[in-house]
Amino acid sequence: MHCKEVQAMLIEYLDQSLDVGLAAVVKKHIDGCAACQQEVLEVQELLVTMKNSPSEKPTKALRDNFNTLLQSELNMVSMTHLLEENTIDDGNGKAGLQRGSGAHKTGGGFGGGARLLPFSSPIWKVAAAIVLLVGGAWIGSILQEKKDEKPDQLASLQKEVKEMKQVLLFSLIDDESASQRIKAVSYTEEMSNPDQAVIDALMNTLNNDKNANVRLASLYSLARWADKRTVRDSLVLSLSKQTEPIVQIVLINLLAEKRETRAIAPMKAILSNGKALKEVKEAAQKGLRVL
Repeated sequence: MHCKEVQAMLIEYLDQSLDVGLAAVVKKHIDGCAACQQEVLEVQELLVTMKNSPSEKPTKALRDNFNTLLQSELNMVSMTHLLEENTIDDGNGKAGLQRGSGAHKTGGGFGGGARLLPFSSPIWKVAAAIVLLVGGAWIGSILQEKKDEKPDQLASLQKEVKEMKQVLLFSLIDDESASQRIKAVSYTEEMSNPDQAVIDALMNTLNNDKNANVRLASLYSLARWADKRTVRDSLVLSLSKQTEPIVQIVLINLLAEKRETRAIAPMKAILSNGKALKEVKEAAQKGLRVL
């Protein structure tokens, strides 16, 4: 097992949530690798720091400040987008506004006839960055205030939160930064019944993302809904597409745990693959014994 694979499993290893056999393999590697021993110390220090960090309670004004800041950004980008659409070149290198165009309409932002921007627009990344900074804090504050209110009001707020997380998921899932894509996947953690579009986005990430850690994060998210037949169908198909050992091992263990007999064929294919790592083959053999 390589350092990269071990380091991807350190959190689960320290949390003692790894399969016993896999944990033993990881421990054996760490015991003989100075670099991974240092990585373990750093991860342990980080986890302790996070655990001991005090929780800050947001003020009541936080939501108003957030709304004001977000609307300001929306207005600025929307107006810029509108002006660019209605700017023409007169042939002499000079630009001007098209006559009779929407540029003469009054009002900025979402008013004055301006169109809503698609998810591909930079505005969603601006909005996502703002929400990542302050959105979680005020959402928690509002949910706390709503506990004693009528159930339908709380349900409405929870629906709004779910919709906002989906917007963030779709806006960040194709970001160039792997950490941002992992953050996008994390927005599914509190979705008890995700839409099919969310499932499809996670499956696409699991099968095609170039970063193993992002694929692994997607797999862990999908594992929460593995009791659904459609999700298991996709996971079985995904097993034959995976080439990263850690992703293969976790996926094999998940399908074996769910007693998914349709995974027998791809597991046998792994055993007959001369390029498959020893640890992956061992996981496949164990999975076949369970199935």
